[in-house]
Amino acid sequence: MKTAIAAAVCAVLCSAGQAAAQDSDWDFFEDPARELTQAAVQYAGGQTIAAQCLQGGLTLVITGLPEGTEMLRMSATRADGRSADQIWLPLAEAGTYRSTSPGREARFMRGGGAYDIRTTESAPASVSATFDLPSLSANLDRVLTACGWALEDDRDLLPEATVTIDPPGRRYQAPPYRPPPVPEREVSCIVRNMQLRDCRADHPPYANTGRARSLIRFIGGSLVYALPGTDPAAAEGSVYRVIANNQVLIMVNR
Repeated sequence: MKTAIAAAVCAVLCSAGQAAAQDSDWDFFEDPARELTQAAVQYAGGQTIAAQCLQGGLTLVITGLPEGTEMLRMSATRADGRSADQIWLPLAEAGTYRSTSPGREARFMRGGGAYDIRTTESAPASVSATFDLPSLSANLDRVLTACGWALEDDRDLLPEATVTIDPPGRRYQAPPYRPPPVPEREVSCIVRNMQLRDCRADHPPYANTGRARSLIRFIGGSLVYALPGTDPAAAEGSVYRVIANNQVLIMVNR
């Protein structure tokens, strides 16, 4: 394996399709002097999935997807049938995308088997791919642990909230999102009585920082509204995620 995510990125573009099966564990590389750990799996079609912890910052990328410049909202499914909504951002390398929630999405890949991703119906372009992940994930766990992420989280099992913080008739306009060079600032809240409650930072090392407390104060208690065509009652007990860097917020469940 290469020593960094950038070196592992393939220049190969691929159409959506079935990636080759994988046995055993993820490939692993470690460079203690650089505070670097990396787990990756490469496929015959030119695709790569790589998780990297570099000086406390976790990055998860997929290479070899169709080239694009737009953020991808993906519906992902695991071999055991569990599903999740995911957001991937394009990087400079053609066909390479970075997860906005690397800890959660890396946990989603634990356990192996078919990992299926497809853009949602509202996406500007159709992207889909299926990867057969390694049956073992000890090396992926090593990367998560090196960056201080939990290997399991009960909120991963909750349904994603189909709500918005935008009052009816008004649409929240966020400036363009610029990925930070440090771990994503993710806060999750539980929808209770159409308010955001029990908000917390999902990355333990981030939880006790002033930025995390400020973000939780900012979003906690906010009213939310059911998305058009959805049942407000179904939002009760679901999880709502907010991702931030120093400039902007992404309201994931929109």
